[in-house]
Amino acid sequence: MANSEGGSSCEDSDVDSRLQDLDMDLPEKKRKPGIIYLSSVPEGMNVSQTTSFFAQFGRVGRVFLQPDKKLGYRQFTEGWIEFLSKKVAKRVAEQINNTPVGGKRRHKSYYTLWNIKYLPRFKWVHLTERLAYEQAVKQQRMRTEISQVKREAEHFKESVKQQKRKKRKRETAENEGAEETAVTPAKKPFLFRQEEGVR
Repeated sequence: MANSEGGSSCEDSDVDSRLQDLDMDLPEKKRKPGIIYLSSVPEGMNVSQTTSFFAQFGRVGRVFLQPDKKLGYRQFTEGWIEFLSKKVAKRVAEQINNTPVGGKRRHKSYYTLWNIKYLPRFKWVHLTERLAYEQAVKQQRMRTEISQVKREAEHFKESVKQQKRKKRKRETAENEGAEETAVTPAKKPFLFRQEEGVR
């Protein structure tokens, strides 16, 4: 990857080894982790391949790649990589940003460029909080949609029941009306004779 910038490989490897030596000389407490952000993950790369690629530049702590829900969980939209040293993370972001991914020519992401940014004052906790918040929002949205669908289903059931009741009442009324006309002969209306009163 260092050869893609046009410098000699010996110079780049010397610089890499010196920076890694500086990184290892620091005590564990003084070493602050640095996080870089990948705005797009090259097609075909997974967590282990990404980790092994960035491990050649320095010690990698944690890696998180956001899966693409539309294309499936084998494709990733964006990612965060934590290096155990902030200096290494800055250097990686500066050196690799806007360089080709490389690999074999037939590979899908051969002509893809890395789009990397160093995130100053960004902690891994911020990422986990954000992911937990997004998950909570998603669950709340799902609960709301489920309750809405349940309400609509109950309303539909109730309206179907009401229609059935009305239909039964109509049918029973028609049946009773038909039975009355069929069972009882037509009754003559009672004629009331009125007698003339005394004058």
